[in-house]
Amino acid sequence: MKRWHTLVLGLIVSAIALFLSFRQANFSAIWHTLESARYQFVILASALIVITILIRGFRWSVLTQNRLSWLDAFWLFNIGFLFNNILPARLGELVRAMLVGRRPRLHFTSALSSIVVERLFDMVSVAVLIGIVLLGLELPGWATTAGAIMGFGALVGIALLAFSARYPQTALTFGSNLIGKLPRISAEEAARFLRPFVDGLGAVSDLRTFASGLALSIFAWVASGVAAWALMLAFWPSQPLLKALMAVAAAGLGVAVPAAPSGVGPFEAAVIGVLVAVGEQADISRTFAISLHGLNFAITSILGLIGLLREGASFQQLMRDAEALSHEKLPDSLPDVENPIS
Repeated sequence: MKRWHTLVLGLIVSAIALFLSFRQANFSAIWHTLESARYQFVILASALIVITILIRGFRWSVLTQNRLSWLDAFWLFNIGFLFNNILPARLGELVRAMLVGRRPRLHFTSALSSIVVERLFDMVSVAVLIGIVLLGLELPGWATTAGAIMGFGALVGIALLAFSARYPQTALTFGSNLIGKLPRISAEEAARFLRPFVDGLGAVSDLRTFASGLALSIFAWVASGVAAWALMLAFWPSQPLLKALMAVAAAGLGVAVPAAPSGVGPFEAAVIGVLVAVGEQADISRTFAISLHGLNFAITSILGLIGLLREGASFQQLMRDAEALSHEKLPDSLPDVENPIS
């Protein structure tokens, strides 16, 4: 029932976000922008998105301490995205963990822990990206101050993740007692919420693995910004890279909101909102947001289908298996922030 509530809420949120984003849109202008786009930059952006996925596949391989090969990580990552693009409740994460569990060197629970770590690193990376953008763009003083605070918060987050990876039980006890002081939350409930995160970080207690995974996460988000920048040049004569980084960071926060599969609605609303806020024309911003989301959806779905063929797996069977496991295996507290480009 909880998942049905989440699905209905997500559909409502997506519908509202799409309505607010496009209620004043000039669809003729959007179509004209698409027709007059410089498609050589769309091709470049597509190639850069694939490179970004390769980076994220390499990161996943590193987080498993190379028990999962880079090539396997790349294809399984795309299979997961294929399911997330189509199905609710982020079943794609469970699907790729199931597929990893079929391999002799890595168990299902270890694979799921590595996915939790991916998401935690993505959350910190978004904070780093936002801090860079707010400090780098010519924005009001309050925004620059916010960027400095966000950057400091990212450093604190990295320190907390590193401590939790090195001392998981101490971190779990401290965090549970701290959250347990909030009204109507017991220490036991807090521990159940925090355990998936702490257990996942315990799998990267090795400093080299932790540092490599975090560095690759930040690099992957910057690479996503470069891909978005290439796509921007299809619709604008020129744009600074920082605006593309800002759009990607906003999209990353947007898809953290409960929504329809693939984050439809909040993704577009977040990208359009930040671009309009810094003075970009609304309909061009809408065209860019639709194109960025659509391009990412198409590339990850096509690669995911190829990955399924490579695995010799059935979409329907994997979906049924994932749904059967979802209530007992997928942590309710799995972080939602993920890289919207790959």
